[in-house]
Amino acid sequence: MASKQDASESLMLNVQRAEKMAASLTDADMAKPVYSAEGPEWTVKDIFAHLASMGASPAFFIGMAQRAMASSGGSGGGGGLPADFDVNAFNNQQVDIRKEKSIFELLAEFRQGHEKGVEMIAETPDEVLTFKMPNPFEGGMSTALEMIEGSCCDHEAQHLMDIAQALRA
Repeated sequence: MASKQDASESLMLNVQRAEKMAASLTDADMAKPVYSAEGPEWTVKDIFAHLASMGASPAFFIGMAQRAMASSGGSGGGGGLPADFDVNAFNNQQVDIRKEKSIFELLAEFRQGHEKGVEMIAETPDEVLTFKMPNPFEGGMSTALEMIEGSCCDHEAQHLMDIAQALRA
């Protein structure tokens, strides 16, 4: 299981990778499609908008754990998403909200969200971060730290690799 330090370092490493990658992008690069065969049709810039929206994810997962603990009396459960939650529709909405932002604004939002997430991870008691609750994205039971590692750190790193691959094509 990931530690507070592991999760925090992974979050900030993704921010550094995104900033380094964005520094050399042209307008043509930003318009290049990354996902178009299946799922949402996102360009490089759309993925940066998605990453910006994910800046708040650590806080979201910590809040989920806090709600789950409060609603379940410590027995695991509760605090999750509504049963009819559509993650793809939510993600597309978040990208659309950020369509007019510059790459610099997107990166600033991503960095600020993760910096706040790192602060929250440090300040959150271990019993909250390690509380098992239903994982609405992967199924089964996970802790907030596991969701931060999987749904934030690993997910973001995959998007950055997908951008790099699309730019090489």
